Amino acid sequence: MTKSLLIAAPYLDNIGGTEIEAVTTAVHFWDSGEYNKVTLFSPEKINAELFLDMIGTRAITYLKYPSFFKTQWVGLFNRLFYKMGASLNCSEYLFWKYNSVKFDDFFILTYPKSTYFFPIIKNKSQLKKYIAKITMWQFEPLPSAHIPYYKKLRNIIVFNREQKYFWQSKNQLKNTVSLDIMIPNEKQLLEANPFDFNKANLTFGYLGRISREKNIEDMLYLLDFLNNKHNRNCKLIIQGKGEETYVKEINTLIKELSLTETVTLENEFLSPTNTHYFFEKIDIFLVTSKNEGGPMTALEAAACGRMVMGYDIGAMKERFGHLPYMVNTNFDELCTSVLNFMDLEPFAKSNLLSEVRNHYIVSLSNSNKGNALLNLFKD
Repeated sequence: MTKSLLIAAPYLDNIGGTEIEAVTTAVHFWDSGEYNKVTLFSPEKINAELFLDMIGTRAITYLKYPSFFKTQWVGLFNRLFYKMGASLNCSEYLFWKYNSVKFDDFFILTYPKSTYFFPIIKNKSQLKKYIAKITMWQFEPLPSAHIPYYKKLRNIIVFNREQKYFWQSKNQLKNTVSLDIMIPNEKQLLEANPFDFNKANLTFGYLGRISREKNIEDMLYLLDFLNNKHNRNCKLIIQGKGEETYVKEINTLIKELSLTETVTLENEFLSPTNTHYFFEKIDIFLVTSKNEGGPMTALEAAACGRMVMGYDIGAMKERFGHLPYMVNTNFDELCTSVLNFMDLEPFAKSNLLSEVRNHYIVSLSNSNKGNALLNLFKD
């Protein structure tokens, strides 16, 4: 019996957290054997080449709106129906009226206030299962007009319990559950070379998009605190593509803090299937974001047996809040935690990092989260 799943994402033309999650989820569902047809949908341009390494030889397909949807006459058609009282894009509604029958279940990745998936929900069948995963950074209620669409979902998934309670109380969406994200490179990360506990000076790292909300400045100020004020000889590796203006500002700050010899800024994309090469080069992964959903990279670092240190942001507290030094309320506390960790005896570092990695395997691994997600789709 053929069973088909559609996984929808707002964008599939770049490599970001939501895009990686969409493809990782597609791979997991395909490998599970529960579905023999898995399709990735995005309303915009799809760059399938970006995900070749992740998908491999799996027969996962893509779907997007036809190019003529952007033509002038289709725009006139949609505007006419808006004037007649239509609440949704008519061409998109008709697209899903036809295409929804091809799929048994729907998994939708989105973010608050996004409406791209509303035409899918408008064509909802009572015989099919619809689940959405929300990436959220700020705790703001949904617009009231959006609530009815979310109420039609079987479940709404958010990253952690704090987000779940917010959605249940502020948005009155009792169908909200919490479930963390899967990582695309788990096998290689778990097999990576171990942390060197005898090193006196450590290498910090950040992997991801270089943008203002990631607050790279605090990573540089931390290195300044360690090297220039406490006579340590630590290094920092920053890797990822970023906003050109912000990258220039970061380079300027590196020079101002006299860190040119100890900071490496690699403004290059790293495939999600090769992240173990980055994590093997560092000892401590930093999370200093101002806004954050996860991040996924903190899970990758833990899987690799690296220390994760940062702020109480996103899912950090729920993942690692019970472990020392990892989750901090402000910059000063982070500095103190880093010094305390660095000053531990090798055996103490070894015990702590073993605890971090074991915690990942027991509580945060793909198998746990993947099985939980599959169970949501079962009757």
